[in-house]
Amino acid sequence: MQNNSGQFADGVETKREALVYLSESKTLRILTLCSLYVAQGMPYGFVSVAFAAWLTQDDRVTLTQLGPIMAVATLPWSFKFVWGPLMDTVSIRRLGRRRPWIILAQSMAIIALSSLLLSKDLPGMVWTSKESAPGFWKHIYHVVPGPLALVILIANVFLSMQDVAVDALAVDLVPEQERGTTNGLTYGCSYLGSALGGWGLGLIIAKHGIRAGIIGQSVFLAVIILLPILIRERPPGKKDSSEDEDPLASSEEPDQQSKNIVRNLLRAFSLRATLLGLAIALGCRICNSVINTVLLDFLRDKDGGDWDMEYYTTVTGGYALVAGFLGATTGGIIADRLGTRRMIITMTLLVSILWLGFGLFPRALYSRSAMTAFVIGQDFLFGMLLVSLFTLFMSISWPRVAATQFTTYMSIMNLSTTMGHYISGEAGDSLAKMKHAGIPTVFLTAACIQV
Repeated sequence: MQNNSGQFADGVETKREALVYLSESKTLRILTLCSLYVAQGMPYGFVSVAFAAWLTQDDRVTLTQLGPIMAVATLPWSFKFVWGPLMDTVSIRRLGRRRPWIILAQSMAIIALSSLLLSKDLPGMVWTSKESAPGFWKHIYHVVPGPLALVILIANVFLSMQDVAVDALAVDLVPEQERGTTNGLTYGCSYLGSALGGWGLGLIIAKHGIRAGIIGQSVFLAVIILLPILIRERPPGKKDSSEDEDPLASSEEPDQQSKNIVRNLLRAFSLRATLLGLAIALGCRICNSVINTVLLDFLRDKDGGDWDMEYYTTVTGGYALVAGFLGATTGGIIADRLGTRRMIITMTLLVSILWLGFGLFPRALYSRSAMTAFVIGQDFLFGMLLVSLFTLFMSISWPRVAATQFTTYMSIMNLSTTMGHYISGEAGDSLAKMKHAGIPTVFLTAACIQV
């Protein structure tokens, strides 16, 4: 019996040793992180490109309704910094430090997005006017115009949680010498996820309907979540590298650490350069978001661009995203040589000139080839601009609170996108009265503000 028990124990130990952990396998680590970043990008591409294009087909929703729906997809990302302290404080160590958060967040996002299948009339889940909203909902109509927007908001709350958890997982597990390669791959995979959500699911919706697109997304996200479910972060008993490297962990109490962070953060944002950075972050994407939302409604309109579902999702969810990725990757290289500030000024001027040109020559709005070039060119220029802004925000962040300060800048940039979508919704009624004659004015106004 003793011999058999010993053999059994040896067998269990051998089985444990045979398990592969993320901390011990570079290939598995990169594969898992890249897959999770694809899972982040897909719902955004689905909502902002494929689903939005479907909603505008046959006037299912108006521009006034579309703006807030697009806005709630980005709103939670403006406040994702609240998840960091919670995740650092609450964890189930026997299941992994970040793994339970990733599984919880992605599972809830899948459930929220899949719940759209329960409705047979998705456009009917959008309130047509403030007056038609029942009771309490009248007060929040402009923020969340109906159950459809609420579902999208809830899904993105959990997706923003997943984003923070995956970022933290990468910080915990990826060795310093691998971070450059890993960051490049994961950044590219977030673009890939958006392309799959916008272009891939858009083609499915065009051929098989909206329910097929929702099911396809849910299945894809469910397959990806199997990775964190089946794979552990590190062997039992092994400490996180971040714990070993944190010099404050053993010398200060958590309350004192929090007070010091807040105090240093206030000092960091008391400088003229950092305050100017906040203003730039808040304003950099407002005009771009307004134009993208207005163009979505125009290009899908039979009296406007008359782009069918398949062509629209291919251009905006495929070609344009590739252009944005190429702009971001090449923009960083050029910024290192040209200088960050000079690069930002140059890209801002080029974007303004592009908008100005289409505002002065409105006939180009009705040319499919011209507008295709516009959409692709705009994303390329903005890719170069945004990566230059990232570099600027890194350079003006105070080392003592660099991570928190940089995250604040990223959150404000997300808020800028959200504000642009809400503004386009508020302007929807006025633009509708002017038909398409008001669109050149939008371009001209955006060009002036951007400069």
